[in-house]
Parts: sequence; structure tokens; C-alpha cells
Amino acid sequence: MKVATVGGVVRSYRRASGISQKDLASMVGISRATLNYLESGRDIEIGAGKLLALLDVLGVPFAIPGEVDHKHDDATLNKAIKGITGKGGKKLPRKVLVEALTTGRLPIGYESQIEQLLDTAPEASILAVVRAVSASSSVSPMAVWKNGRSLAKAVGSTRKGWIQTG
Repeated sequence: MKVATVGGVVRSYRRASGISQKDLASMVGISRATLNYLESGRDIEIGAGKLLALLDVLGVPFAIPGEVDHKHDDATLNKAIKGITGKGGKKLPRKVLVEALTTGRLPIGYESQIEQLLDTAPEASILAVVRAVSASSSVSPMAVWKNGRSLAKAVGSTRKGWIQTG
């Protein structure tokens, strides 16, 4: 979730409640400037406790799933590969990606698609892909991640998330 999204929701709820930034900030124990920056979508430092208190005071519905949402991860995987094409518009089939991530073997003819996915997909999408592949196979998430690193190395990815850190 983006800061601007949270800030916009906070602003909408605050205005609908007929309360000023100053009064709301006082209720939660933050400065008016912090609230103003949040509502403006600026990058700010606000602790999780204060942010959750702010959402609670405003009555903003906020739900954290009790478990990993594999349906969402599966949809994210499908979305991540949707726009991935190689030479001649060749798409990256889900089956090919799943096999690559469960075996660690780079599929011949799909090198550019694998590289594109590993280098351009948002980090949250990459993590969802790892979870979805693991959930749909008998391969642990750690093994899928390790295989992803092998694939990234094979295609020459320099993305920080793929470089072994320890």
C-alpha cells in the first residue's frame, strides 16, 4: 500500500468526521505537520503504533488476513507474467515459470522473459510469486527463492533482491 493511498483515506475520513487536522493529531498524539504530510502523500516517519491508532480513531476498516492469501498470490503471479514477452512477442507461460522456479533450471527459449520478470516485477510481486509457486508445488518457499537466485544469476540480474546476502 502506498503512503498516498493511506493519506487520502485518512483525509477522507477526517473530513467526513468534521474534525480539523490539529484536533485529530492531538487525539492520536502526533503533530499536525505529520498528519498534514501523511494526508498529502508525502514520505513521513510515523510509527506503526501511531498509524494504527490514527486509523482506529477514525474508524477506518483495516484487516490483516489470519493466513497467507494464496488466491491473491496466485492472481499476482498471473498478473506478473501477463505483460512479459520475449523476442517475437513470445509470452512466458505460467507452467514454464513454475517449472523454472521449482527446478532452478533456465528454460531454453524463455531466457529473456525470465530476465524481464526477475528484473522488473515489483518486490511484492516477486514475493507473491515465490509463495504461489511453493503453494502449487511440493517445493518449499526457501527452495523456490534459492532457485530464483540461480535463475537470476544465469540471466545476469543485478537486482539486489536476487543477490545472495548471507
